[in-house]
Amino acid sequence: MIEVALGLIEREGRWFLQRRDPAAKVLPGLWEFPGGKVEPGEGPAEACRRELVEELGLTELELSTLDPITHDYGNRIVVLHPFQISTRQEPWTRLAWGWFTLREIRRLPIPEANGPLVARLAARKAD
Repeated sequence: MIEVALGLIEREGRWFLQRRDPAAKVLPGLWEFPGGKVEPGEGPAEACRRELVEELGLTELELSTLDPITHDYGNRIVVLHPFQISTRQEPWTRLAWGWFTLREIRRLPIPEANGPLVARLAARKAD
């Protein structure tokens, strides 16, 4: 089982996503919310903070925990720990990136495990 912490950054109805390196061994070229694996001895919130510093240079942020999502890829089970992120800083990454509406995200190539997360975000907006 692989635990992954994700940072969900929304501004004016658009969500920040970055594109995985096309040469990556896992999920090459797919668009995803920033984040990464939870390391041994680290909690999901700590992992999210660490990853957002490493990937986006975000050091001043507030996290709100959302319910985890478990996805079975067949050869591995992934547990996503999503966090709603509040920050005044601008994210920066060397990867391709953009701000997308949920409708646009649904048309992007994203990891399978992110599909239920995007659906959950859309359901929250409809409430």
